[in-house]
Amino acid sequence: MMPDISNLSVEELKRLTAEAEALIESKKDQELEDAYNKIIEIAEKVGLSLEQLIEYGAHKRKKTTRKAVEPRYRNKNNPSETWTGRGKQPRWLVAELEKGGSLDDFLI
Repeated sequence: MMPDISNLSVEELKRLTAEAEALIESKKDQELEDAYNKIIEIAEKVGLSLEQLIEYGAHKRKKTTRKAVEPRYRNKNNPSETWTGRGKQPRWLVAELEKGGSLDDFLI
């Protein structure tokens, strides 16, 4: 049961607040220390240092870099505009197709 603090003076409440904040910090520090020790223990179980374990995790999460896909279609009116043939068709291509052009007309 929580103690009734409604009868405490402002000074007593301030002191209580300061003590509570100090206790919170102490408990947070202890939780961090406990977590750190668990991680060290896990690393040691698998025969790695903490640094090696972190490096392993960082390496594991690296995205596999996909090779850039070469464009397959080019805008004849503006050669800098290209399309790989993947994803949504670019506006320039949609406009040309609406004018009656064929996709084959723009093959590179």
